[in-house]
Amino acid sequence: MDTTRLDTLFDTMISDGLHHGAQLAVYNSGTLVYQRSGGFAEKRHRRPVSPQTPFMVYSVTKTFTAAAVHQLADRGRVNLEAPLAEYWPEFGRKGKQNISISQLLLHQSAIQHDGTLLDILSWLKPSWSARRVAGLGIVPEQQGISYYHMFSAHIALGELIRRVDGRSPAAYLTEEFLSPLGMSNSYAGLPRPLFPTAAIPDTADDKQKTAALVFSNSLMRSVFMPAASINTTATDLGRFYAMLANRGQMDGRRYLSDAAFANAAQLRYDGPDGDSDRRIRWSLGWSLGGYSAWPDKYIDIMGAKSTIATMGHSGQGGCALAWADPETGLALAFVNNRFQAMEESQRRAMAISDAVREL
Repeated sequence: MDTTRLDTLFDTMISDGLHHGAQLAVYNSGTLVYQRSGGFAEKRHRRPVSPQTPFMVYSVTKTFTAAAVHQLADRGRVNLEAPLAEYWPEFGRKGKQNISISQLLLHQSAIQHDGTLLDILSWLKPSWSARRVAGLGIVPEQQGISYYHMFSAHIALGELIRRVDGRSPAAYLTEEFLSPLGMSNSYAGLPRPLFPTAAIPDTADDKQKTAALVFSNSLMRSVFMPAASINTTATDLGRFYAMLANRGQMDGRRYLSDAAFANAAQLRYDGPDGDSDRRIRWSLGWSLGGYSAWPDKYIDIMGAKSTIATMGHSGQGGCALAWADPETGLALAFVNNRFQAMEESQRRAMAISDAVREL
């Protein structure tokens, strides 16, 4: 396997300042075939990135929460097409009584609201964030389309996990996925003593300054919010996606049945995203590949050779990217510590994905 192109690209992105440090891991048929780390964990360039440096993966966290919900459905604990209010009656207020679990996974619940300082503070305690989501009303212009929900949908899904299973979402993910998958450097909320070892975000995009500030705070990194708070390494994240590339199983253990995986991976929406008006493909919890979100240029974060079978997600400003390709057995996990604007972040992701597919 000739890794020269990928090695050069990885190093050049750091030297060109796209980010200060990064990790990359590639799996093929469940086996780690490529691993690289480099640069620095923070912009002052005092701490080199090692393979064990934890990075926050932001919205890639949503796919862990989605996997937990699919697993509960697989076990007969929830019906994905049922209203969430059947399991959490307080949610069914202000017109939300018929919003289904599937609509939340598809970002079609019409409850996306811009985050406020009170929303951010509510993440410190799950009961506070659940109460705020339960109190949200429907946004009429979002109905009938996928309108990317930054936090609200997956806070609601996290409360579903708690109501149905009894464990917190953090405990459920740790016990059902992180630990059995051997993700030993992964945390549903980063323990505060580990914060000095973690990668700290920076931003090249002024619009993301607040996000960089919030997620550079040790207290905010220590709590788990089901939309954005997994801290992990590329090698660990890649194991989760290698399990998905193997259609729900890894090292002889099955995490999702064939039927549950097929339901999770199936195309359920192909159309405009109400937030950006760019094209998006959604399964129940993952974005799918094989298309460009831009009408006038081809940019596919999962690579030009991705297909509708490729399932993945990106994180804030392109600081995380993970995808699984069940058709080839490939899985990629890429983490870095500098937010970029939308087009720049997607071009960075596509370059990495294309190079990985050429290994």
